[in-house]
Amino acid sequence: MTVYSFDSIGLILFTTIFLSILLVSVTSHLAHKVGAIDIPNSRSSHATPTPRMGGLAMSLSLVIACIIYLPHDSFLLAFLSGLFVVVVTGAIDDVAEISPRWKFVGQGVAATLFVYLSGLKIEHVGDIMGLGNIELGNASGAFSVFCMVGGMNAFNLSDGLDGLAGGMAAIAAVFFGYFAWLVQGHALLIIAISLLGVIVGFLRENNYPAKVFMGDSGSLMLGYVLAVLLVALSQSAPTLPVTALAMVVTLPLLDTLLVMTRRVCHRHSPFLPDRTHLHHRLLSLHLPHPAVVVIMYGLMIIFGLLAIALKDQPDWEIFLALMGFGLLVFAGVSGLQYVGFNYDRRLYNRQIQGVSGLQHVGFSRSGKERRIGTFRQTKFFRHMAVWMRATARPIGISILVALLIPAMLAPLPVLNADKILSLFLLSGLLAVFSWKSTSAYKITSAYKGVLYGSMYLAIFALLLIYQLSATQMTSWSATYSSLVAAFAWCWAIFEWFFSKYTGIAFTSGFELLMLFVSWFVPFVVLEDLNLSAHVVHAVQHACLLSVPFFLAMKINIRIYGGHNHWIRIPLIFGLLVVAVRSWL
Repeated sequence: MTVYSFDSIGLILFTTIFLSILLVSVTSHLAHKVGAIDIPNSRSSHATPTPRMGGLAMSLSLVIACIIYLPHDSFLLAFLSGLFVVVVTGAIDDVAEISPRWKFVGQGVAATLFVYLSGLKIEHVGDIMGLGNIELGNASGAFSVFCMVGGMNAFNLSDGLDGLAGGMAAIAAVFFGYFAWLVQGHALLIIAISLLGVIVGFLRENNYPAKVFMGDSGSLMLGYVLAVLLVALSQSAPTLPVTALAMVVTLPLLDTLLVMTRRVCHRHSPFLPDRTHLHHRLLSLHLPHPAVVVIMYGLMIIFGLLAIALKDQPDWEIFLALMGFGLLVFAGVSGLQYVGFNYDRRLYNRQIQGVSGLQHVGFSRSGKERRIGTFRQTKFFRHMAVWMRATARPIGISILVALLIPAMLAPLPVLNADKILSLFLLSGLLAVFSWKSTSAYKITSAYKGVLYGSMYLAIFALLLIYQLSATQMTSWSATYSSLVAAFAWCWAIFEWFFSKYTGIAFTSGFELLMLFVSWFVPFVVLEDLNLSAHVVHAVQHACLLSVPFFLAMKINIRIYGGHNHWIRIPLIFGLLVVAVRSWL
């Protein structure tokens, strides 16, 4: 299979998402049977006992994908051998809670197996001091094992909030996949895509508040796979600086290093559990749990983008930027703690409800804000607010119907088998992802981010096909969708101003992850490919057009809560119609 086509990448991604969703429920039942249940304690961010073997589902899904899509060679043997050892080590800890010493043994064996069987290792770290390239020579094998064990521990210790370790690893997988694409690392790209897919499928149940934890079988697996990608990329691409690769995972690595150093300085064991990790310190500022996850995701994305921007610079400049920005982040959080900054939760709640709450954190309202507040008290504003709420559903339905018209009437491009299968899988994913959101849970539940994210992908997919059809044939769909998007923008802005739905601007961790993945490819990856300017413009235009439709859907979901079948079902229908019409 040629992985360098986008339809092939989509097929791998959707396959692994499906596998992960199916296996998470199985391993959750298994966790109850074997007693792998996380009981809340003083350090916990959850209040109810939760199964913690979700990582086993991710690992099994990854293994299946690798066996299907990767060539059966010595690299696959080395990768799966180390993966087996680290997952077994984590699973034993999930059930019996073994000591850190034995976990270290398992991590060391897994890393050693991979380095020995694959022959891949970090042979130099570059000219990070500006004094010449630092060659490791005979110590390269031991150094590679040390780095891999460090990576496993970093992600193991970062698994402290719902969706945190998984989302951070997914973001790192996107950037490592980009680097693998650049250097034509076929197998590494497949592994990165598969890892992203299994994490997205798992996050459906791990979104805050989590129904399943990944456990050590998951966090150690994430660290292992990302460490393999880093080591293999450093060997596969001599021109790709190790410092740029390390920058992708700098946040969890630097956090772990600082926490362990702090513990040693206080004469404690470096493995003593405490609440001094960066995410714990953000929580101490009284930031909401979901907001902390979004901030951590954002920092991971910034580190990754810096790695891409600086990859062609001298090693010492990359290393300086890595350490400089990293220390700036941690010093900034320390400074906020030192001055006693306290983010009042009432502000967050009022923002979600669309009510100004600046006074709760000590800020006075400006003259402009006072004028807006006065305007909101006028009779005209109250009448407009009532009218906007009354017309929300019919206009929302109209926008959705307008979005689906090209799927049924406009000329569509002929798609190959992989693209058609990907559309079928995407429609199935939308049904599965949003099922609990619309039946057992209301929009205020943990599943709202998953619901929003999956619907956004469906909207983006439809608009992308409309834009691409206009590049291949004479079609009115591109101009039409732009006009409808402009109307959706205007309506969303009016709803935002005249009603209580300002909270639609706030993004959950899962939403941010979906937005990042769907925008990363058009605005970063496509720039490095020899594609037609019309194709690149079409994909980027689809990204921009999807935003107003997405906001319109969020407004209607917020109004009607779990009763959103009228949004979900037409989107699924639209995807299926496009797939069938392109097939016939």
